[in-house]
Amino acid sequence: MNKGIFSTLITLVFLLLTVPAYAEGEIYKVVDKDGNVTYTDQRPAANAQPIDLPPLSVIETDTPPPVDPESAAGTEEPQPPTTRELRNQFRDFRITRPLQEETFWGTANTVVVTWESSQPIPPQMSVLLYVDGKSQVAPVAGGVSLTLDRGEHQVYAELRDERNRRILTTETITFYVKQASVGNNRPVATPHGGSP
Repeated sequence: MNKGIFSTLITLVFLLLTVPAYAEGEIYKVVDKDGNVTYTDQRPAANAQPIDLPPLSVIETDTPPPVDPESAAGTEEPQPPTTRELRNQFRDFRITRPLQEETFWGTANTVVVTWESSQPIPPQMSVLLYVDGKSQVAPVAGGVSLTLDRGEHQVYAELRDERNRRILTTETITFYVKQASVGNNRPVATPHGGSP
């Protein structure tokens, strides 16, 4: 290895090692008979004088003070649950009434639709109820009473989070509303033995 490069490397190593010493005491420069320079915090001779080094560069930053994890634990606001967590929590969200293929007779065309989940649904969430393809906002817990025409109907519900993202959709329930016809209850006239 080149003697000049070797000498420079040694000087740099000693310089780096003496930086902490400079903060605590005096630094001396020693030049040997071959011209190699060494820096040290040890006085090489009784008459050696310390050298004046330029002041260290210190850059101030605007970093906030460190936060104690124990004290910060109570001050953080809880994060809202993720979509995946909500899907897992309310995975049994379903329509409980009407039953699949149920027929309603004599209810004055009124049908009660109810839904539930084993976990209480928080009020910040919402339910959209779809009846025959048309949506309507519904209460989070409980059900609604619908007045429908006679015939076949379909209903399903969507559970949505506070940001209105769809979490779950129930199975589509098909049901029927039938009413007894007034015409079917009318007495039928039967002819009596003679002509009118």
